[in-house]
Amino acid sequence: MELSNYKIIVTYIGTAYKGWQVQPNSPTVQGVIEQLLFKVFKERIVLKYSSRTDAGVHALEQVANFTCGSKYDEHEILLMLNTQLPEDIIIKSVERMPIDFDSRHAKRKTYYYRIHNSRIKDPFKLNRAWWVPYNLNKNEMLDAIEKFKGKKDFKAFMSSGGGAKTTIREIYEIRLEEHGDEVRIYFTANGFLKQMVRNIVGTIVDIGRGRYTASEVDVMLESCDRTKAGVTAPAHGLYLERVCYE
Repeated sequence: MELSNYKIIVTYIGTAYKGWQVQPNSPTVQGVIEQLLFKVFKERIVLKYSSRTDAGVHALEQVANFTCGSKYDEHEILLMLNTQLPEDIIIKSVERMPIDFDSRHAKRKTYYYRIHNSRIKDPFKLNRAWWVPYNLNKNEMLDAIEKFKGKKDFKAFMSSGGGAKTTIREIYEIRLEEHGDEVRIYFTANGFLKQMVRNIVGTIVDIGRGRYTASEVDVMLESCDRTKAGVTAPAHGLYLERVCYE
């Protein structure tokens, strides 16, 4: 049977999983989907994917692809997967692609981070947003955001264990939006280092609280030293929003 290359777009709540990537003896989103693909297609299928989200991180549109010989069309595959996946993982679409399509070769990725900025916790945002019960200086945060834009060495914002060949990345856009008592910070870049968004968000919040000033961001970047920057924001406030290939 001729091989087909299928692109899938996956949305998931990451709370119950140790991240996207398969790990031994731990539940992961990739692992759950691959086990189901084996059940459906009766062969071992390894997913390629656009982004390796950490434990507790969520995704609106994670992109992955796999090749197999299949007698089913895209709609049939979509129905078979979604009727058997757990409720916190949904396949939004299945699309047959050229055989050389590889979801790892994204041009841009967009993440956003949710901050619940209120004196009182909201139980409906449990594991969905970072509760920050402090006054935040939004103007100082906006000044800090501008300093992260562009092509820079982000080594000071990479957590240990990152295996990137280079720590230089280009952030095309960062923007801050306020929705009532929620602050969202959006990031679009050509790629991200390990926990880079969470480390930048933690630093921006530290600046909003007055622990640092926006002018200190330049010193942090130049230091290439993780210990010189701010805290790491918790995983549960982070969402992979979109992956682009053009």
